[in-house]
Amino acid sequence: MLSYRHAYHAGNHADVLKHLVLLALLQQLRSKEKPFVVIDTHAGNGFYTLDSAQARKTREAESGALPLWQQHKQHPFGQPLLRDYMNLIAGFNPLSDAKHLAVYPGSPAIIQSQLREQDRLAVMELHSSEIEALRSNFHFDSRIGIHHRDGFEGAIALTPPNPRRGLVLIDPAYEDKSDYQRVAKTVKEIHRRWATGMIAVWYPMLGRSRDHSPALIQQLKSLPDVRVMELTVGNQTEEFGMHGSGMILVNTPWQFGKLVDAAMNEVASCLKAGYRVNFG
Repeated sequence: MLSYRHAYHAGNHADVLKHLVLLALLQQLRSKEKPFVVIDTHAGNGFYTLDSAQARKTREAESGALPLWQQHKQHPFGQPLLRDYMNLIAGFNPLSDAKHLAVYPGSPAIIQSQLREQDRLAVMELHSSEIEALRSNFHFDSRIGIHHRDGFEGAIALTPPNPRRGLVLIDPAYEDKSDYQRVAKTVKEIHRRWATGMIAVWYPMLGRSRDHSPALIQQLKSLPDVRVMELTVGNQTEEFGMHGSGMILVNTPWQFGKLVDAAMNEVASCLKAGYRVNFG
């Protein structure tokens, strides 16, 4: 289908959860001198302008990054991970004032910001327009390999990577409910090939008859060191659409929860949202 464009959703509550967890995993990888590899299966274009026509149409950043930005500019957050996340965003917004946010970095930009000389990133995108923007934004960085291919197929093809220390981020649009099965099969195959690799999966939380996330969690929870975290911003109804989202982690680092949960509880307080650890 390939109709999904993340520019309509950049900086929303789902991005906040996904990117805080991603940043925490990258910090864990950076804590040792050994090199690491990150594979991003559905990269988008890497940067999003929040005054674009797409972003203005949905105004979804107002449910996520924007109120966090406004709060942080007035009173910096107390939790180190959340401060690091906001400072990372600030680095892309040197001219933005306390009320406005001009640019939101996508996962490739966040990962790139944490790479050292010895680390590598492989980004994948199938959408023809998005891949051109992705190439334009990152072609100059020799640490980054850019692939115009299906992210599910590509992630399997690129594992196990060399070096064998690293992370796979899987966050499809779930436009088709078959994506849930593709995610489950891909995660299991990656783990079979690369038993020590960390895997991070994002999923939406939808109305009851359309929410396939419980089945996805059920299929993956027997893998090693699984942790499931969810951020909800509204009541679950059929009409509300995506009322929250979650992250499934495989091979979760030791004591990871203490770092992330403190930051996410502060996020939930600012956004008047709910945060819970669903499993693990």
